[in-house]
Amino acid sequence: MVLGTGLCVGVGGTILYFKLTSAFLREIHRLSSSIETLKAEISILNEKLEGKSKWRKKRSGYYSVISASSGDETDNYEDALGGSSEFETPTEGDSDTEDIVKVEQSADVTALYTEIDTFIDGGETEKLKAYELLQSNKTKYLTDADFHWRLAKCTYQLAQIEGAKGNIEKKKEMLYTAKDTAERAIHLNQKSANSHKWYSITLGSIGDYEGTQNKIKNGYTFKEHIEKAIELNKTDPSNHHLLGRWCYGVYMLSWLERKAAATLFATPPTSTAGEALTHFLEADRLNPGVWKENLLYIGKCYVELGKYPEAVEWLEKASLLPVVSQDDKTAEIEIESILAKYGGK
Repeated sequence: MVLGTGLCVGVGGTILYFKLTSAFLREIHRLSSSIETLKAEISILNEKLEGKSKWRKKRSGYYSVISASSGDETDNYEDALGGSSEFETPTEGDSDTEDIVKVEQSADVTALYTEIDTFIDGGETEKLKAYELLQSNKTKYLTDADFHWRLAKCTYQLAQIEGAKGNIEKKKEMLYTAKDTAERAIHLNQKSANSHKWYSITLGSIGDYEGTQNKIKNGYTFKEHIEKAIELNKTDPSNHHLLGRWCYGVYMLSWLERKAAATLFATPPTSTAGEALTHFLEADRLNPGVWKENLLYIGKCYVELGKYPEAVEWLEKASLLPVVSQDDKTAEIEIESILAKYGGK
């Protein structure tokens, strides 16, 4: 499974450069909650029901739910989302004219997304199945942010596979498509944490193809959307890890790179090893002791802070975790190298 990729946002492609490992992508999949889907559907319902007079009537196969202007009855969203396949809103002042708003049953949507997520988390063949499934359902979910961020994620992953095969132009094309798709997801639902997260990831992935000024600009945008993702979903460790990687990358900028950034922007990005460490520790608090790469970066931050015993402690924890991918092998090499240097301190 080839999922590692350089993510560049910044001066000369070095402000942010890191590998999104197989383990990291598995964490994103495992920790993505179906609550996002429900929240998006409720948001759609709120828009459709706002300002209407409330009434409910049961019809064959669906319920009609209209919001009340009098406020004398509580909306029953559980019925609407749990067992209804359609919702209809009559045109105000005309009981004979009805605007039928069709919404897929929550169970059906969840089943579809579960199937897609399972395929995305698999190997190359499964990822292709996920992509085909997404493409075949695209016209049904043109206004669904949860669909679009999944499409962006899948497109992004397939782009990495194309790149590993040497199809560089195809990879570039798919990465830009993934970025545009994730941006569309944000436009559809500004409150979708996964949309903001995958926009950041896909934006960072096009760094190799952008000029220096755009890379720096995209670095600010990357941070902005990751922070928004955290604001919307504070319990997703991958968001905290991503922000930690941004901080660490900025902290590690060379003097020359900082000067280059200062010539283009009045306020170039700044960060510290301590700030990066805070985000990595939060990611570990939310998903304790099981993420090899996150533990590695905790150790690296402690090295930068001159706290070698703490660094060794975290790196030894990381070394005990199994190696299950090529990216884990790369991390393990760095872990062993740092331990060899600081283990006796």
